[in-house]
Amino acid sequence: MSVKQVFATLAGVMLALVVAAPAFADSALPKGVAKVTEVEGVSEYRLANGLQLLLFADNSKPTVTVNVTYHVGSRMEDYGETGMAHLLEHLMFKSSTSYTNIGQELSKRGMQFNGSTNVDRTNYFETFPTDPASIDWALGMEAERMIGANISKADLDPEMTVVRNEMENGENNPGRILNQRMLSAAYNWHNYGKSTIGARADVENVNIAHLQAFYRKYYQPDNATLIVAGHFDAQHVLEVIAQKFSSLAKPTRVLEKSWTLDPVQDGEREVTLRRVGAEQLVGALYHTVPAAAPDAAALDVVANALGDVPNGRLHKRLVETGKAKAAYAYSASLAEPGYFYAGANLRPSDDLAAAKKILIDTVEGLAKEPVTAEELKRAQQQEANQFEKIMENPQFFAIAISGAISQGDWRILFFERDRMKNLKLDEVNRAALAWLKPSNRTLGKFIPTDKPDRAPAPAKADVAALLKDFKGGAAVAAGEDFKATPENIDARTQRFALANGLKVALLPKKTRGETVNVNLQTHFGSEANLKGKRVVGNVTGEMLARGTSKHTRAQISDLTDALKTHLNVGGGATSGYAMFETKREHLADALELATEILREPSFPADEFEQLKHQQIGALESASKEPQPIANRALNRYLYPYPVDDVRYTPAIEEQIKDINALKLDDVKKFYKDYYGANNAELAVVGDFDPVKVKEEITKLFGDWKSTAGYARVPSPMSQARASRLSAETPDKANAFAVGNLPLPLQDNDPDYPALIAAVEVLGSNGFDNRLIARLRVKDGLSYGAGARLSVSEFEKTGSIVFSAIYAPQNRAKVETDFKEELERFVRDGISADELASAKKSYASSVTSSWASDGFEAWLLNSSQHIDRKFDYYSTLHKAVADLGIEQVNAVIRKWIKPADVVWSQAGDFAKAASKTAVAAPASK
Repeated sequence: MSVKQVFATLAGVMLALVVAAPAFADSALPKGVAKVTEVEGVSEYRLANGLQLLLFADNSKPTVTVNVTYHVGSRMEDYGETGMAHLLEHLMFKSSTSYTNIGQELSKRGMQFNGSTNVDRTNYFETFPTDPASIDWALGMEAERMIGANISKADLDPEMTVVRNEMENGENNPGRILNQRMLSAAYNWHNYGKSTIGARADVENVNIAHLQAFYRKYYQPDNATLIVAGHFDAQHVLEVIAQKFSSLAKPTRVLEKSWTLDPVQDGEREVTLRRVGAEQLVGALYHTVPAAAPDAAALDVVANALGDVPNGRLHKRLVETGKAKAAYAYSASLAEPGYFYAGANLRPSDDLAAAKKILIDTVEGLAKEPVTAEELKRAQQQEANQFEKIMENPQFFAIAISGAISQGDWRILFFERDRMKNLKLDEVNRAALAWLKPSNRTLGKFIPTDKPDRAPAPAKADVAALLKDFKGGAAVAAGEDFKATPENIDARTQRFALANGLKVALLPKKTRGETVNVNLQTHFGSEANLKGKRVVGNVTGEMLARGTSKHTRAQISDLTDALKTHLNVGGGATSGYAMFETKREHLADALELATEILREPSFPADEFEQLKHQQIGALESASKEPQPIANRALNRYLYPYPVDDVRYTPAIEEQIKDINALKLDDVKKFYKDYYGANNAELAVVGDFDPVKVKEEITKLFGDWKSTAGYARVPSPMSQARASRLSAETPDKANAFAVGNLPLPLQDNDPDYPALIAAVEVLGSNGFDNRLIARLRVKDGLSYGAGARLSVSEFEKTGSIVFSAIYAPQNRAKVETDFKEELERFVRDGISADELASAKKSYASSVTSSWASDGFEAWLLNSSQHIDRKFDYYSTLHKAVADLGIEQVNAVIRKWIKPADVVWSQAGDFAKAASKTAVAAPASK
């Protein structure tokens, strides 16, 4: 492309951005739509029925997000109705006036969607490639289900068991349950002390009339905020919103503000949870302020000073000393007086009492050891970096603004950014002293004291007064309207190789926020020379970013914050990697830092011991959990390699022993012998100068070579026969099933496109797939079930993997459902409507993935590694789009053999069997 063409293209992009900007004179607004305010590119409007509208245009990516946030969460639930807000979230994907299954309709249109419920709000969103027809449909659907969802008993009955399955899955998480118990002990009266998912008895016995009344009360236009963010025409969107939503009447009922507040806590509390598990937990919780209160930002800084990894005080005093495997702290940002939480995870052999003392002394010792200026600066930098990420991604923005709405006003998102930026050190330490004190702590036990030292009574914040004159700052600069197709990427990418063999791909383009994504992949070793190197190779990769010849791990963390860089460096037994996202202005420094980590690791002894401690702790935790146990058993059965083979899957106890026996000198030697860039690929995508980047890459990597020979370790297809593996996980409320159907298939096989579509229909296409329709929608057995297709680019090694979580007592039903659905799938094939939905889902997934600069960088490297031309992807996408129904059904019959699936399950099946035996009537 000539310079003249480049400028012409950019001029067209800028014109498109101006046309799409959501700013109008009042006279240009559709009837019934009133402009309220605008802050940093976000425009607020209001309909006569009370519906609040927020528009945020970003034409740099070809997707749009529609989000509806309802100002209702578990905080609004009455006695005996806990879990109702969350249960209603599930039913909103069921039937409505015009749709029999909203979740299925969303999947058919290839939309990414979800909903979530917390204590203060419920939200629903869908993200999809920008298209006026899709936007119109999404807005119309949201308008309909706002007041036209059926909320019927027929929809409730199967979904209630799905929610109960989700509840049981949460019961497997000791940390989640401990937090729930602590909140329950900390809050005497306020609903923040109750779990959003609700009490089991309330969920199982929910009154449909009460649920319908809850829906009619809160799901109304005057209690909702509609957000449209991404690539769209604002004038068109406002007109569609006016058409679809203005007909919804403003209700006559008045929503009362809540008035319940807990009294000041007057003494320490403690709760002890005893369950089967493989780790110990300790936490301290303190009552604090609403998100809009002045102390909220200060407490966020305190949480960062305590819980940051690797610079936080808790990490240094608990993790680095080997007294815990993880430590953390956060301040909950809620609409009403919230809480501050600090905690640590320990191995079973760690000293819980000692860790508890260090935790409390560190949190409540801020009077003697105040937060420092350095800690304040670090927190402010990380907060600023996070805010930039939010404003650079419309989907992130829609979710973040939904949180701010739940706190009282969407502008809090920007107001808190400014408050954090201007925060003074004395404000931070005053807040810490006011709230983080013994009498305000919940560990569980009440201890009387003659002179209680109580925190002040928190009050609600006047958000309207707080934000009355708030204007905000400048909006983030937008990027170009680049269509991420294989042809466009291929045409713009510059490819070359360094003298040492490093393959490089550069894709320059204007991006929102001037972001750049870099991906480096190195390959080393062979099946022969990696024998016995599995453990040391994996640990070497984990050690790379824990210190260099110039910087400690903590200093590296501070550098990445200062450079506004999200850096991930690591590796395994056969490869290493460095991936990061940064800004144009910091690209050179970020490249130098990544190179320093890769080429000059110092392998500190203390970090080595810390890593071993953490890895062993993670393995001990996994030894009690159904999902990792079932997956590991399946891999060991499918791929029974010799113990010294780099592809070998060890038992958990074996892996712990191997890590314990590993020496630091072994790690250093592995790095010296294997690491280098002569068998590597590097891709840079985003806003950068290609000439300068080429010079920098040549300087940094041009002389780096591995001394070990490289030959890719093959991954032949499993020859294991069909089998049913089973493992017991006592006292776990949820079980897990995973199945693997090996396929002698490579991704260049003519049948591959048809199998993509087939597996979409079977188990990959959101709510619109056979397994979800059977196990979740029809039978209510599983919160999550599905199937995915995996194939190799190098050899005929493929598989279809099936999975489901479920209650152990439902094992037989789950097995029957899988068996019957797979047999029906092969026998009857799929319908034309199912194929159309699968094609739509696949095309949407491709468009969304390719719109990510990070994905583009990875894809460029993958193509370089296998010497693949980009026209492969165009051919593949077209092949899927052109599929015929007979072609797909023939491929299903050819490849999918239900009898050949290897199944692995883990759960508390013994307890389930004993309960069944007790409940069974005596035989006559």
